[in-house]
Amino acid sequence: MEQKTKTWLLIDGHNMAFRCFYGVPQMTTTYGLHVNAIYGWVRSLWKLEDVVRPNAVCVFFDSGGSTARKNILSTYKANRKVMPEELKQQLEYMNLLSVAHGHYITVKEGIEADDLLASFSEKLNKYGETAYIASGDKDFAQCVGERTFQMLPPTAQSKGTWRILDRYGIKENFGVFPEQIVDYLSLLGDSSDNISGIEGIGSKRAEKFLNQFGNIDNLLQNLDKISSEKIRKNLSSSLEIIKRNRELITLQKTTEFTIPTTTISRSPEDIFTLLQNLQLNSLLALARRRYKLPDQVELFDDTPSQKKK
Repeated sequence: MEQKTKTWLLIDGHNMAFRCFYGVPQMTTTYGLHVNAIYGWVRSLWKLEDVVRPNAVCVFFDSGGSTARKNILSTYKANRKVMPEELKQQLEYMNLLSVAHGHYITVKEGIEADDLLASFSEKLNKYGETAYIASGDKDFAQCVGERTFQMLPPTAQSKGTWRILDRYGIKENFGVFPEQIVDYLSLLGDSSDNISGIEGIGSKRAEKFLNQFGNIDNLLQNLDKISSEKIRKNLSSSLEIIKRNRELITLQKTTEFTIPTTTISRSPEDIFTLLQNLQLNSLLALARRRYKLPDQVELFDDTPSQKKK
């Protein structure tokens, strides 16, 4: 690979799309298209670019989920609600706007976006490049290392800013280091993915065990050092569950793609056209200022205002 980029922004597409959809009040065009998630998406792209200043950006989307994980656990993610139609109709425009911004879109049938993103970041590390993973999904904490960082979405506690976590940030956030995250979540389970944990073990106990024993293997070899008889029995009788959880939670690496070598090549005119057609006039004005082109007020005069519900 010819090294042309140094810093990459890797975006968990569906994770950010859902956050934008539920984080921005409903908005529709005069022709009935919901655009609230699109609005949040563009603002999030700009904010992330401003924070990271990446040489290149790649957005990862799911397509049908993970075949391998469903083979391990048939009820994997069975508790997930169907994507709202109001959000589904906006995904195409999020893709188009991302491409217009010069971002890559990566999706593979039967392979989860999480696995693709983890594989991508690992390859970048091998080439000495840096990756910032934008996602609130705790599974990505296992990817954090010397050249890989996780960016957690803004919250009230973070005062509306993206939190960048390095190895020690993960330890502060979860109580364990990145290399212990798989074991940590294997003990806890993950309700969002319909993965059950070990009865009687919550986050504090999982954190305590891993800080004391380092990993699950050492924990299981030292059950006699655990004071609670109930927890000892729960662990010793849950070996298959632990093994299963480790397989489900470990992000699988794939080699079914290559790392692009070109940097961001955005098309401001395409961005302006999309925002105008979507009647996102305030974003259009911001985009024109952002990309150093003059406002053209006549564009706003001829475009109906967007409706808010």
